[in-house]
Amino acid sequence: MINWLLSVPVLCAALALAGCIPGGSVAVACGLLVMFFARNENAGSAENGKRGKMRRDKWLIVAALAFSVAGDWMLGRRGEGTLRFECGVALFFVAHVGFLLFCLHHGRPRWLFLGALLAGYGLFFALRLAPAIPGPTLWGATLLYMLVSCFSLAAAAGLRLPTPCRQLFFAGIACIVFSDTLIACREFLHTGKWMYHYLMAPTYYASHILVAAAVAGRF
Repeated sequence: MINWLLSVPVLCAALALAGCIPGGSVAVACGLLVMFFARNENAGSAENGKRGKMRRDKWLIVAALAFSVAGDWMLGRRGEGTLRFECGVALFFVAHVGFLLFCLHHGRPRWLFLGALLAGYGLFFALRLAPAIPGPTLWGATLLYMLVSCFSLAAAAGLRLPTPCRQLFFAGIACIVFSDTLIACREFLHTGKWMYHYLMAPTYYASHILVAAAVAGRF
């Protein structure tokens, strides 16, 4: 059944790429998918602790997807001023915190991988992004977002879930980080325009679909 239901957010992604529906529709469809598979989370276990953990999993991911929808709406109106962009970054930051908490409830970060991420993105931020970012508020918001993105990806790599769920979730977070990197290059460095045009939206939508598939498989 999950394969058939995954076709709904995939179809939403195709329609969003064609400009027929808002991009946030993909995250909404993914949230509904998670809710559908989590609706009977109490039926399979007699242990209160396990039921509570699965309920927490559900709401963490649904909340993260909801904040992603709000962040997508804000970034879609970033031409109206830098405040919109900053609010969008803040909303996506909260979404990343939700994904990170889910990972920490089911494992621990891969510390060597985290160190490599922080070293690479730290150099990228210090040498390229920081000089190009206008204003201290946006500078600080971008730095914090970069840090939580690295932690989320490292935590996803350390998930202790069945292999398909772990791989799907890690791929989903990796797609988010890749998509965000393209946005940063486009917004601040004005480079990689063709990659932004062709890859940013598909990887962004794929990230939500992969995360939803992983969590649906968890239930």
